Amino acid sequence: MPETTVRDSKMIDLLNDAYSKEKELEAALQSHLEMTVRSDYQKRLKEHVRETKSHATAVAKRITQLGGEPAIVSMPGPEGLSRAAQGVHDVVGKAKAAAQGPLDAVRGSGEQARMLHNARAEFENEAHEIATYTVIDSFAKAVGDRPTAELARKILRDEERMQAFLGKLLADLSIDMAHDEVPVSEIHGEAARRVSTAPKARRPVRSS
Repeated sequence: MPETTVRDSKMIDLLNDAYSKEKELEAALQSHLEMTVRSDYQKRLKEHVRETKSHATAVAKRITQLGGEPAIVSMPGPEGLSRAAQGVHDVVGKAKAAAQGPLDAVRGSGEQARMLHNARAEFENEAHEIATYTVIDSFAKAVGDRPTAELARKILRDEERMQAFLGKLLADLSIDMAHDEVPVSEIHGEAARRVSTAPKARRPVRSS
């Protein structure tokens, strides 16, 4: 079997960063979906969970094609101080805990506050992924790896669409939270003039 080139080895490293994030978000998004009672948000989260699973599969396939092995690595930041390989179940477990843990910060708040908290986290994660796939696309084009560049751009479009949806959603959820948690007598701004008319479901979605 031919030895992996320096070019492909670096590409595999970048792709494994992306693969790790996709697997982490797959679990986090599923946890968020179970807390979501707004129907348009539910629908888009379901779609993005499917997209995220598809992204992870496609990235793993490309890693294998380049001669590497899909591996979960620690993500940069407080939660990961090294890049040592970890098991998939370990990372998924951490992702679920991370998704559930921040609810302590909004415990006692209404459902609008909880959804707003989740949407903010998702918006930030989309920014991370957009940056990740922008780097992969640019690096792949620079070294002449067209298949990887095309894959990165395809996934990038999905992430940009999701972030655009979340950007609009944040404004609506903020207004809904104002109506949910602030006395009417104290509302004098935007929330007093407009009520979000987006459809809402009455019960959270339960995972199968």
